[in-house]
Amino acid sequence: MRWTIWFMILTVVLGCGGQLQQLAVETMENAQVALTSANAMGAQEAAETPLRTAQEMLGTAENAMNAGDVEQAYRLALRAYLHARIATEIAIAIREEANAQEVQAQLTLAEQNVEEVLQRLEAMKAELEALQKF
Repeated sequence: MRWTIWFMILTVVLGCGGQLQQLAVETMENAQVALTSANAMGAQEAAETPLRTAQEMLGTAENAMNAGDVEQAYRLALRAYLHARIATEIAIAIREEANAQEVQAQLTLAEQNVEEVLQRLEAMKAELEALQKF
């Protein structure tokens, strides 16, 4: 009976360890994909600190995995993933802000053009009225 209980405990522990290792590997892969995405979005200029942090954490996670510390590898990989996502979102926000500023500048220019056209129209109306008096 006693051996059966120990065998069941050992089976559960080894089974969970395998699941944790698989989870750590998948999380490391997801972190690498998130880093690639962050780089593609221009995070190296826009969000250098979180991007660098993510790269360092992923490297540390790989070292932990190679050393057999699967739980630490998982935790670091998860943090690397989150930092890479933050870098991506910062890069997107900066790009969108720049787009919004460009659109605002275009809108201001269009408003100025409309104002100029309205002024010319008023001048033409005044000329027409002056000519109609003759």
